[in-house]
Amino acid sequence: MADYEMRKKANIGSSSLILIFIVLCLATFGLLSLGNAKGDELLSVRNAAAVKEYYRADGLGEEFVQLVDRALLEADGDTAKEVKREVLSRLGDYYQEEKECFLTDIPMGAGQALRVELQADWQERTVRVQSWKVYIREDYEIDQSVNVWSGAE
Repeated sequence: MADYEMRKKANIGSSSLILIFIVLCLATFGLLSLGNAKGDELLSVRNAAAVKEYYRADGLGEEFVQLVDRALLEADGDTAKEVKREVLSRLGDYYQEEKECFLTDIPMGAGQALRVELQADWQERTVRVQSWKVYIREDYEIDQSVNVWSGAE
């Protein structure tokens, strides 16, 4: 009689093992999904911060365009040389003689900057955007402190 009861208990154990295995699999997939969702949230927060920083710099770039445009329109003078002289007396710090354009760099986060280059038409008193781009302004250093095997003995 005791032998019969032992065989009956063994059959119940195999279905329990399968059920435990399924629960472990579901728990593992749940934890993996949770980790993936946390990574996605972190990535979206970083992306939102980068976009916000770009549009802040973009707004400052638009203000720079307005500053140069206003200086051109308000300049007193009949000839292009007189207009250029007066505008450069006000905004000479932004003018690059070798490129013959107004230039400013607006710092952004993560070592980036927005560079705005404007070409002035002194005769027509207009300004044209020559370049509007984001670039890396800080050189980053690669960590060389870990000794890596080069293949030579």
